[in-house]
Amino acid sequence: MMISRREQALSYVVLYLFALFAIYPFVSTVLVAFNGPNVPVSGLAWPAHWTFQSFISTWSNSNAGIGRSLLNSCILAGAVVPVSVLFSIFTGYAFGTMRFRGSKMIFGLFLLGLMFPYEATIIPLYFEFRKLNLLDTYWSMILPDIGGSMAFGTFWMSSFFRGFPRELFESARTDGANRWQTLWRIIVPTARSPIFALAVILFIWTWNNLLLAIVMIESPSREMAPAALNFFVGAQYGSNYQFTCAAAIIVALPVMVIYYVLQRRYGADVLAGALKG
Repeated sequence: MMISRREQALSYVVLYLFALFAIYPFVSTVLVAFNGPNVPVSGLAWPAHWTFQSFISTWSNSNAGIGRSLLNSCILAGAVVPVSVLFSIFTGYAFGTMRFRGSKMIFGLFLLGLMFPYEATIIPLYFEFRKLNLLDTYWSMILPDIGGSMAFGTFWMSSFFRGFPRELFESARTDGANRWQTLWRIIVPTARSPIFALAVILFIWTWNNLLLAIVMIESPSREMAPAALNFFVGAQYGSNYQFTCAAAIIVALPVMVIYYVLQRRYGADVLAGALKG
């Protein structure tokens, strides 16, 4: 069915409006952060004099410890994302290519994890980790984040493995490859796009997990980056939007960098696959 120029123009108008609605808060935050610390700001506060003073003051504030919190979040994401992706490849491969007793029921339990509200697990986790003397440690963040990522990771990777051409499985089996060799030599090299996409999603989820960071971590030295923002929205800096916006940009910057790098890699893999096809 052909789309008229009027319908196409209307579609573009709607898309541009949604894009403007999504971009406006980010642009406003950036502009406010580049204003001087004592300049009254509101809305799209275009700076009369562009300055990094708010960023410098935010970074050097020893009470906020934003530099240390960024390092803690990097340690957390560096531990959670690779392990979660690796486990998701294993479980997705099992549920996507194999049939064994109870496979449907076990896979249903994984899917239940997608529907069960994550917030409902925080209190039981808190008391369980307190019994194990793991509160206020990296493990109190790493283990729940890995467990919480497995439901989505398994569903994501199993969907890819189910659509993988069966002819390649048969060819590998004919050539004498076992399941392990088939996974790492044939399937994984062709699954870079969904793997990179999964890594991006899990990194963003792990980095932005504010609720778990507030409940499990008490020591300022182990505070995560999203929790460090609370210092700038409290009574001390609540009325100084420059510091708050600068802190928000600093905390979000690693996510934007990782997304940009992996998204380009993901796009390159998709384009390469399309050209080969």
